[in-house]
Amino acid sequence: MKTVSAILVFFLGQYVSLVRAAESGDEAIMKRNAAEQAAALNQDPGGTDRKALLDARSKEKIHAGLSGERNAHPDAQWFGNASLGLFLHWSISSVHGGIDLSWPMIQNMGPSLKFKPSDYWRLAEDFKAEHYDPNLWLKAAKDAGFEYAVLTTKHHDGFTLWPTTASEIGVRTSLPGRDLVKEYVAACRANGIKVGFYYSGPDWFKGKDHMSFNYRSESGGNSSLPPIPGRPDLDMNWEPTKLKPMPAEVRARMQKECRQQLIELLTNYGKIDVLWFDGGSGSDITLEEIRKLQPGIIINNRGGLAQKQGGQKFNGDYFTVEHGDQPFRPPGWWEQLRIWNSPTWGYMKQNEKNYAPTASILKSLARTKGWGGSVMVNCGPRPDGTMPPPYYQGMSEVRDWMKANAESVVGADAMPRNMQANVPVTTRGHTWYLHAVAGTRGRLSVKPGTPIESIKSARLLRTGEPVKFQWADGNLAIDFPEPPRSTPHEVIAVTVN
Repeated sequence: MKTVSAILVFFLGQYVSLVRAAESGDEAIMKRNAAEQAAALNQDPGGTDRKALLDARSKEKIHAGLSGERNAHPDAQWFGNASLGLFLHWSISSVHGGIDLSWPMIQNMGPSLKFKPSDYWRLAEDFKAEHYDPNLWLKAAKDAGFEYAVLTTKHHDGFTLWPTTASEIGVRTSLPGRDLVKEYVAACRANGIKVGFYYSGPDWFKGKDHMSFNYRSESGGNSSLPPIPGRPDLDMNWEPTKLKPMPAEVRARMQKECRQQLIELLTNYGKIDVLWFDGGSGSDITLEEIRKLQPGIIINNRGGLAQKQGGQKFNGDYFTVEHGDQPFRPPGWWEQLRIWNSPTWGYMKQNEKNYAPTASILKSLARTKGWGGSVMVNCGPRPDGTMPPPYYQGMSEVRDWMKANAESVVGADAMPRNMQANVPVTTRGHTWYLHAVAGTRGRLSVKPGTPIESIKSARLLRTGEPVKFQWADGNLAIDFPEPPRSTPHEVIAVTVN
């Protein structure tokens, strides 16, 4: 039987081969691992269903974020070199403290705790946001080097964080006179952070009488996979039901109301930098109309928008990866999502004690930035509008790491596409930044891919002290201790001639 170490060596070799093939532009690898597998999903059912959904996307090429597709407006160009974004998942689910946003209403989907839709929507009665001060969140984020933020203005549950009249459930009815989106926007601007809105086209509250709350049930049940024979449709009380098709006039009303909501978000709050769709826009709004309202806005690849009435599909200003690590380097602008308040997007009581290790966030930042992308890190506020202590602890740890290493990510460029390395590499002029993350087995290696005359120097970025290196036959090697997985990594700055 193989030893554990032998098995690890085997899989490490497979991973390195995959990275090298992807970096060399291997079309077969790209097709097998196409990142559309993850970014186009609006759910994570787990198990074999998740694998089937991922495999269904495996042959799709990435079209989002390409230079000829994305917004050429000067105000949109910041995203091409962005590093860190803050994702804020917040809705009435936070009142419960043990469920995620929206998806717990769907039976038979994944292992997480389920919560009856009729009970879920009653959580709105106790959503008070009485201590809401987003300036505290965003100041901590700014100090840690975050550049943009995205707030869930409306998730699939239909609850709106601004007082729109085009919604039956939201702060207009639960918190009369309160506009949580307005306060968030003001806090972003006060802290110099780009303003982003998440918006869910699907609105389960509006469509509750014409949808199944059972995954892969007779009517389809929130999945692109085939229904499971004998699995009944369930109503909002999880009672078996025979669904009737949604009348055309109801669908038209929902589209009109979604359109109104989007126009409100794009006109009532000044300049908006990011529009983050999930599951489509829910309306017949076009890219042309959005750009007219917000010329410099950037939009992800999940909106299902037409460029104009009757026009071609808009592929997205950038490509978003939701589930797992992006397996190869995308060709254009892109974004990797990370849940810091693990395991769910929304707040849970267990977040009072722990977030995912900061080291894992910084490793993801290095890896993503090395491939020219940005990382958007998710945190979930409490129902009273405050953040749990691990949020501020994590932000302070990122801030401390950035004090020594910011130049390796903020404003830095990606590694050349023909470079091969066993660690993430970012660049700036004649300097390579080698991110000595966990998993290197104590040796960092780089093969430039283009002729380099010599290595001038190598130094630890945090202290400036010299680091020994070996340069032979066009290959760089540095013996450097691998950090514990819970410890933020060091960066070695290498100056080349």
